[in-house]
Amino acid sequence: MKPDRQDFSPIDLSQLLLDNEGNHPLHVLLLEDNELDAFIFKKAATQCSRPLVVTTVETLAQFKATLHEEVPHLICADHILPDGVALEAISYVKKQCPEVPFIVITGAGEEELAAEYLREGAADYLSKRRLDLFPMALDDVLERFKNKILREKAEKETLRINKELLALVRHVEEERDDEKRALSRDIHDQLGQELTALKLGLFWIQKKLNEVENPAALQELHAKIDDLVELNTGTIQSVRNLAHSLRPVILDHVGLSAGLESLVRDFNRRRLCFCGLHCSELPQLSEGMRTDVFRIVQEALTNIARHADASIAYVRLQPEKDGLLLEVGDNGKGMLMAKHGDDEITGLGMVGMRERARNHQGAISVDSQPNKGTSISVYFPTITLD
Repeated sequence: MKPDRQDFSPIDLSQLLLDNEGNHPLHVLLLEDNELDAFIFKKAATQCSRPLVVTTVETLAQFKATLHEEVPHLICADHILPDGVALEAISYVKKQCPEVPFIVITGAGEEELAAEYLREGAADYLSKRRLDLFPMALDDVLERFKNKILREKAEKETLRINKELLALVRHVEEERDDEKRALSRDIHDQLGQELTALKLGLFWIQKKLNEVENPAALQELHAKIDDLVELNTGTIQSVRNLAHSLRPVILDHVGLSAGLESLVRDFNRRRLCFCGLHCSELPQLSEGMRTDVFRIVQEALTNIARHADASIAYVRLQPEKDGLLLEVGDNGKGMLMAKHGDDEITGLGMVGMRERARNHQGAISVDSQPNKGTSISVYFPTITLD
């Protein structure tokens, strides 16, 4: 018997199911060698809620040839065939077009095979004696398939949005670092130089005042200039601190190790907590990696100063196993970790550190217990070089 194939529009099933009008026919490939059973199936198909175009083939060989020409929207197959069983058809479909739903039509006494077919990937099974239930079975299969499509679309959309958000976070961080770098440079180079020039000018005036003959006026002028020099000295130091906090010049000119030394030195000068630093010899890291490692340490030390109530802290940075390992810890009051681990720590500082680590495919882990301190480890699997 030749397949009674009819032409149909090559629209995939997902498009059809997401079409709310549902006027486009679904193409069904029926694998059935009994003409009467095929006739009954087609009659049942006319009762479905969606229009169906049924193509019938009798053997596995015809089935494979037809499937090779055009992928249907739905496959229905009898269990026993002239040249095999429907399990072989399912196996072939799983390789060629696993997205197509497969319904098994079982004969009398063959219902016990249903579980095996379902394990092999069949969407449903139906007894030949109850083909009147085919419209309901088809609606159920299509509804499940539609829900699967919608779920997959939602998951893909979620992944896309997350990727865009991560890209946006990275872009904002890069822009912010660029702006800080420019502002730091302007403050250090322009305002710092002008204040230094002003201080030199005050010293020059002070020197010239020595030529004034009136002792009282001279003493008053010297006192005023001393006040101005002191104010100018404090302003210069404030400008340097501001430029350093925005982006330490030493990070660009000397390197990450010197930048971390400067960061730890400032921390020790301002805090009661003492922080030790161990920094092994590092390769020439990329600018982005230097910046991100520096900012992670900066944020970690800020958290220690604000929340830890620690007396001792440490920073350790060393190459390890073709990567880079950063560790920051303290002996402070610690915290109670969530059951689900580091990702549950959602403070903005930790979010920023995690995203900076992800910029370089790094992974961050936090270990903390109440009254036993906190340690943060960041492993970068690859070292990005200049």
